[in-house]
Amino acid sequence: MSERLSICMVSDDFLPAMTGVGTHVKLVAPELVRRGHQVAVITTRRAGEAEVEHWEGVTIYRVRTLKAYGFYQGLPSQATLRQIFKAAKPDIVHHHYVGFMMRQVCKVAESMNLPQVSTFHFSAEVLTQPLPMRPFRELIRRMMVNFNNRFNLIIAPSQNLAKQISAEGVHTPVRYITNPVVFTDNADVVPVERTPGFTILYAGRLGPEKNIGYLIKGFAALLKTHPAAVLWIAGRGPEGPTLEGLCAQLNISDKVQFLGFLDHSTLVRYYAGCDVFVLPSLQEAQPLVAMEAMCFSRPVIVTSAIVAADEMVVHGVNGFIVDPASISDLTHRLNDLASDTPTRAQQGEASKKRSEAYRPELVVDALEKAYKDVLASKQHG
Repeated sequence: MSERLSICMVSDDFLPAMTGVGTHVKLVAPELVRRGHQVAVITTRRAGEAEVEHWEGVTIYRVRTLKAYGFYQGLPSQATLRQIFKAAKPDIVHHHYVGFMMRQVCKVAESMNLPQVSTFHFSAEVLTQPLPMRPFRELIRRMMVNFNNRFNLIIAPSQNLAKQISAEGVHTPVRYITNPVVFTDNADVVPVERTPGFTILYAGRLGPEKNIGYLIKGFAALLKTHPAAVLWIAGRGPEGPTLEGLCAQLNISDKVQFLGFLDHSTLVRYYAGCDVFVLPSLQEAQPLVAMEAMCFSRPVIVTSAIVAADEMVVHGVNGFIVDPASISDLTHRLNDLASDTPTRAQQGEASKKRSEAYRPELVVDALEKAYKDVLASKQHG
């Protein structure tokens, strides 16, 4: 793609990246800059942060922010957004979050006749996990469909999700583009110190949608045949105290390490140090943490509730897909891997090979084509 574009990305999370979405934007934006494009990111502002800053060629605009349910949410006025657009002069606007800021940006972009793209990172179920939000689930689902129908293109990070979006009443074209994953050189990562016992890693939010209690119960059953096994749980969230209480109730607190939130440079050492990565989620599109574990040649166990489960994991080849309602299914697969080191290594190598498709340069190739197609369609429309 030869023409230089001005791209404005909108994400409540960006730098420092606290979520998979923030990590996604953090990987894609600099790669677009390296290809000669101009990239601005509108994001949230926390205490001590400047309203405008520059990072790896990306211009960051930070707006008025509220923290709710543990997440930062942008609350920009339309006047502020008009000033940002006047400075950034975007050819195209790319949304990455659903919320008040998306609503405001959408209105301003429409008034300026700017084409808009949105990546569908979250379902309504994920957005309404906090208990006070659950009565609004259907309202938010309808709102998401309505907004998606106002955009020029929807990007889905899963082929299965792309089909679901279209089936739910979205008439806007939907295109599959995977999430990106990158590590400069995994060989340089020093694994975290660990015991010799079979070691399982979970990383992510400690929320009800992550189904971590299921993992803890499956792990407790594993200890009957592999008493030296260890479970690492990285992340923070509202379920933390409940999960620690469950470990105490099952008398396995000494076998489960709650690591808290780990920055990326620390988390990679745990990817390198574990034997298997498990993601027991009930609601998830294409989880970056599982994809990152694959880059570290680790077998991955995911549940069938994850939309992209069968796109990431070939059952029995680079891990297993388990029933999120069957603890015995999870325990059985953990036992398989704990008992068979050669199979573990073979599945890890298969994961590494499959992760090649997630390289950022391939993702940005697809993004550039998507932007070009949207702009061409708008010109001819």
